[in-house]
Amino acid sequence: MSDISKYDLFLEELGSLEKQIYYFIQKGTELAESNQGLNNRITLLERENEALKKKLAELEAKVSKNLMNEQNLFDSSFNIEEKEALKSKITEMIAKIDYHLRS
Repeated sequence: MSDISKYDLFLEELGSLEKQIYYFIQKGTELAESNQGLNNRITLLERENEALKKKLAELEAKVSKNLMNEQNLFDSSFNIEEKEALKSKITEMIAKIDYHLRS
């Protein structure tokens, strides 16, 4: 009888180990699928990030170009005397505003 109970115990433990192995295989498969999904998402986000970086660089280039065009337009629309007169008027206005704020 002792041999049969040892044999039954051995089979029970073997069955238990099979269940644990099956569980670990299932869990490993789920994790592998999840990992693959996350890797795909990372790849997609990296592509989107690169596209956004290119778009940002293009927009920065346009803004820079527009600022330079505006600066050139401003520089070409006033001669040196007019620029100095404008600077002095602005300085006078700042002084007046400062005076009124202090009083």
